[in-house]
Amino acid sequence: MPVADRTIRNLQALRAVAAFMVVLYHARLLTPVGQRVSFDFGNAGVDIFFLISGFIIAHVTRGDAPESGFVFLLKRAIRVIPLYWLLTLALFAAAQVAPQLAGSGGKPGVVELAKSLLFVPYVDASGERHPILFMGWTLNYEIFFYLLGGAALMLRREIARIAAISAVLGALVLAGFVLRPEGAILATYTDLLMIEFAIGMWLNLAFRRMPMRARGRGYRLASMALCIAGMALLIAGDYFWPGLVREVKWGVPAMMIVGGALALEHGGATARSRALMLMGEASYAVYLTHAFVIKAVSIALGLAGLATMSWGPSVLILLGVYALVAAVGIAVHLAIEKPLTQGLRARALRDPPAPASRARTEAAGS
Repeated sequence: MPVADRTIRNLQALRAVAAFMVVLYHARLLTPVGQRVSFDFGNAGVDIFFLISGFIIAHVTRGDAPESGFVFLLKRAIRVIPLYWLLTLALFAAAQVAPQLAGSGGKPGVVELAKSLLFVPYVDASGERHPILFMGWTLNYEIFFYLLGGAALMLRREIARIAAISAVLGALVLAGFVLRPEGAILATYTDLLMIEFAIGMWLNLAFRRMPMRARGRGYRLASMALCIAGMALLIAGDYFWPGLVREVKWGVPAMMIVGGALALEHGGATARSRALMLMGEASYAVYLTHAFVIKAVSIALGLAGLATMSWGPSVLILLGVYALVAAVGIAVHLAIEKPLTQGLRARALRDPPAPASRARTEAAGS
């Protein structure tokens, strides 16, 4: 089956893995386990997301006669904006009554709300470049990349588009090294993280130009070893080279993991678990909602007097948080995100409901 017509199941599985790596990072301080063992590598879930995002954007705009830039951006907006806006507005309203819910960023005002909704980076009261819903900081990068992708669709040749986007991102990163901008907007869009989108696009080009066929056991073992080595390097980074910039400490291992997963896909070894596929589909909802779940658990633990506990209960608490985050994420995906996205697509694009395989592939590009 041609690549264009099939779900890239290993990437969908990786989205689930990346989302729960981020969950682990943010849940780490709930119990003594996270206070004694470094789970900072969970941050690399963002690097995996960025690589996958670059891959998928190249995938959905493949070929020398892609859709218009307007249609591309409209699809991206429908995919990303509705759930993010709903949760941002909900948190903004709650923070007006209970400012502590907004975290260290303090009680947000109308200006912060407007910037958050419009994906304009700003520095909050704690000195961080976080919107009201702090997980949205990554969406500021994503939206900028989508705008570049939409503009590049004026170029008809696929290789020219990928090269142009890569050149712009490379120039911005270079400008960041030279100028060291301090303003939130320039600091965001000249961040070295941006280059991960370009790498993801080139990975897609390589993936599609490599013939799809079942390969030998040695090939599959080597691909799996690449994934395992990447994960081992992620975990080891906090202990052996903590001072490295994240794009080396986490970005390089993330590339190994994504590359290994794609190689396995080429070799015919793909994720089969329906539960894992569902988690991949729900990964965006998990990513945006997990902070609410962790906050609720933190409050509950405090009220129950369980701020300190032994390692056994700590592990059980973390596993319980994982289960609760998964349940909430899947529920939000199925009850809110998916119907809302499908409804908007039907209205704005006159788009009939997508076949399950296409829907899963498109979902990987948030």
